[in-house]
This record gives sequence, structure tokens and C-alpha cells, in this order.
Amino acid sequence: MMLLQTLYLKSLRDRWLGAVIGVLALTATALMSMWAYAGVGDSVISFFDQMPDFYRTTIGLSSSGGVTTLMMSMMLNFLGPFVIAGIAISLGAAAIAGEERTGTLDILTTAPRSRRRLLWSKTAAMITVLIGASLLSWAGYALSVVVFGESLAGVDVGAATIHVLAVALLFGAIALAVSTGTGQQALGSGAAAGVLVVSFLLSGILPLISGWEDWARISPWYYIGHGQPLDNGVQWAPVLVITGIAIALIGVAFVALDARDLRSGEARLPILERITSDPRVARALVMLRGRSGARGVVGLTLAEGRAALIVAGGGIFVMCAVMGFLFLAMSDFVGQFAASFPDSIMALVGFADYSTPEGWYSGEVLSIVAPVAVAVVAIGRGTSLAVEERTRRASLIFGNPVSRVAVGWRKLAATVLASFAVGALAGAGMALSNLFAGLGMSWGNIAAAALLLALLGATLGAVAFLAGALTGDPAIANAAGTGVAVVGWAIASFAGINAALEPWARLSPFFYYSSHLPLENGLTWWHPLVLAGTTAVLGALGVWAYTRRDLKG
Repeated sequence: MMLLQTLYLKSLRDRWLGAVIGVLALTATALMSMWAYAGVGDSVISFFDQMPDFYRTTIGLSSSGGVTTLMMSMMLNFLGPFVIAGIAISLGAAAIAGEERTGTLDILTTAPRSRRRLLWSKTAAMITVLIGASLLSWAGYALSVVVFGESLAGVDVGAATIHVLAVALLFGAIALAVSTGTGQQALGSGAAAGVLVVSFLLSGILPLISGWEDWARISPWYYIGHGQPLDNGVQWAPVLVITGIAIALIGVAFVALDARDLRSGEARLPILERITSDPRVARALVMLRGRSGARGVVGLTLAEGRAALIVAGGGIFVMCAVMGFLFLAMSDFVGQFAASFPDSIMALVGFADYSTPEGWYSGEVLSIVAPVAVAVVAIGRGTSLAVEERTRRASLIFGNPVSRVAVGWRKLAATVLASFAVGALAGAGMALSNLFAGLGMSWGNIAAAALLLALLGATLGAVAFLAGALTGDPAIANAAGTGVAVVGWAIASFAGINAALEPWARLSPFFYYSSHLPLENGLTWWHPLVLAGTTAVLGALGVWAYTRRDLKG
């Protein structure tokens, strides 16, 4: 029993931080949304009521109870479920297959502990983290409403949170069953994420098609808003059915675990490593990959961050691809609506002109969402040098004839490549929408915006890289990168309405990323040079610091 409790607590320790970060991001989004819309009142309700039915139905928007209901429906029917379900999928996919992939399952199973007890403790930790994340998000949503003087009367945030929790548990159980049955963490997370996306789309599209409305009930996402829990409380029948299906899938995981041989280490090479090991590609990558122990450092570093790259990069690509069509549907009134906002709100989106497609993209995508996406990927890869040290894998790397300098530069190269991948996906999405929606945006300006987004990510990743190289602590590295991103964004955003901040804004990487609105005005030639130069200097300092101190562990 003590061993079981210890593994349960270890699983909680390993997973709680990511869940808390996700919930804090939701709370921050809710606070910003209420801040932006609480003082606007009927204008914002009228704006959302004029949106296309497809958009409002897919996102689950409801303005029946005023601004509070509108914002809470957006958080609890759209953004919140994606985050909570993402946490569930990550936990479920990593429960057993993650231990197999890292080669730690052998250690866990050498103790007097059965496979079933091992899975029980992992599953219990997953459920505990999900419940904790749901409770914290509930508190965060309530806080965002009360802080701005709005009322929670008639808005049952707790009931809607229970619906989200049940559906998130189902997606986590899918990931658990698939990954445990196959030993493939990526397959489990990919399958569950695929079901999530399809479910989301079906729940929004099918109710709009005459004669197909009832088929939406096959979608788990449909039951997040079924019966309008924000207005009517918990609808226990669908919640219990969804929970029962999740429990059945967890049972499938137990049966599947007993029926197969366990693996130790990655069962098959990640796709990035398979590509980079191809002799036809090897010559082009030899300068990055090096020889001996350094060989594959770039590819492996990218492969370890493939989940974040797929989610963040793929998400920003899809968003950029569809936002142009959404602009066409709302172009008659969106510019007039945006003009009603005070400068304090428009500063958050760089005073973009919403009456043009360039301004629409600058405000809705490039001001906040795209920087968040590239920052998540780049900072994650920037901390990888410190992660190698914390997990003691650095000792394995340096058991080969490879220098710290070589490993350091290749880790930085992986960070830059990951940033450029996100930038390229954002640019591709905008280009696709520009082509098929006939937006008439400049192709050169699209490329300029994508380039600056990539360089912004590279700079933030280099900050994390330097902090990790100095300390060997992934938490400090992550905090440094995130801190520079948040503070830099705030200073650059509000410099437009506060003259005292203008001199400081030039210290922020966001100034060189967005101050000139590249999608509207093109590239200011020296802005990318500043970002690239800063990345190079921070990287060089990081490599130098890494070679001048004793490594931990």
C-alpha cells in the first residue's frame, strides 16, 4: 500500500504544475475578457448576436444572461473544455506508455507491485489532477466575474464545470485505453485529440443541417452545453452516461495492459528522427547534427517537443486558415464595433484597424494568440538543455565524444527551428485564407508577419535557454522565458497609451515584432535584425555559461 501511495503522489508531483499553468491561462483569459467587455454592455452582446450561426453554435455562445453569460459560455463551451481535455489527454497518454517510452517502467515494475496496481495509481492521479484543475478553473471563472462588478446570479458556473469535467475525463480515458493497449504515447494522444476535434466540429455543424440535428448527440462535445447547464444546472443523465463510458474505457486499459508485453524505451523512432536519419537528408543536416554523441541532438530535441508543436502549430495554422472567411462574414459591422472600444482595450491588439483583413488578422491572431503559440513551443525547447541536466540524461550524452559547446548550440538550433516551424504554419494559414477567401492581402506582408513571429519565438526561447544554461533548473528557465514574454507584451502594448512606457518599449521583443504592424505596413528592415541578433547574443552567452560551470547530478 505504501508503494502504491508513493507512486500516486509521485504522479501528482510530476503532473500538477502543467495543469495549474493551464488553469491560470484560462483564468487570465477570463479576466481579460471580462475587463474588455464588462464596460461595453449591450454593444458586445449585439456584436456577438450578429455573428454567423455557424460561429455562435460551434463555440456555444449564449447572451441570454448578458455579458456574464456570454463570457462564461465562451469559456465553458469553447476555451475551457479544450484546455481541460488537453490536460486529460496528456495525463492519460503518458500514464503507462509514457513510462515505457522513457524506459522507467522497468524500474517501477521491479518493486513488489502488480501491473494493475501500477495502473490504478496512475489513473487515480489522472482523475485527481482533473478534478483539481476543474475546481481551480471554477474559482477562476467566478473571480473574473466578481472582480469587475458583475453578478453570478442565474449563472451556474459549477454545473457547467461538471459537464466539462465529465467530457474531459472521457477524452482522457480514450488516450489511456489506446496508449496502454499499444504502448504508444503519441498514438494515444493523437487518437484522443482527433476524436476531440471531430467531436467539436460535429457538435457545431450538425445542428445547423436540417434533418441531421439529432446526429449531433453522438458527439461527446455536444453534452458540454446540452441542456444549458449555465442556465439550468447539471443535467445528470448525460453526465452519468459520459462518465460511465469513461469508466468502461478505463477498464479496457486494464484488460489491454494484462494482454501484452511491456516495452522499455521508444518502440519506434519518432518521425523527425526517421527523416533526419535518411541518408538523402543527412548531408544537409550534418552541420546541425554533428558526429558521434551529438548526432541527432537537434532531431531528438524537436521530437521531444512534437506534441506542443503539433497542438500549437497546428492550432495556429487552422485558426489563420479560417479567420479570413470569418472576416468576410462579419466585415459589415466588425469595424464599427471595434471603434467603440476605448484605447485601453485597443492597445491590447495594437490599435489594429478591424475594418480591413490585415487589421482583423493583426488584432485577432497576431497580437496575442500567435505569440502565445510560438512562445509555448520555443520556451519549451529552450528549457530542454536544463531538462537534460535535471533528468541526468546529460551524463549519458557526455559519455560520448561530444563537447558541451556542440550540444549547447544544437539545443539552441532546435529552439530556433521549432519557432520557425510555428511561424511557417501561421504564414501558410494566412496565405491559404488569402488565396481562397480573396482577401487581397500582400503576400510579402504575410511573409514579413510570419518571419517576425518566428524571430519573436526564437528570442523568447533564447531567454529560456540562457536561464537554463546558467542554472540547470527547468523551472527557472521556463519562468524566465514566460516572464519576459508577459512583461514584454504588456510594456509594448500599453506604450501606445502611456508615454512613460515608450522608452522602455524598445527593450521588449514585442516592439520589434508588432509595433509597425507588418501585415498592414510590411517589414521594417532593422526589426528582424534586432530579434535575430538578440537571439544570437543570448544563445552565445548561454553556451558560454554552460561550459563554465559544474553540471548537476
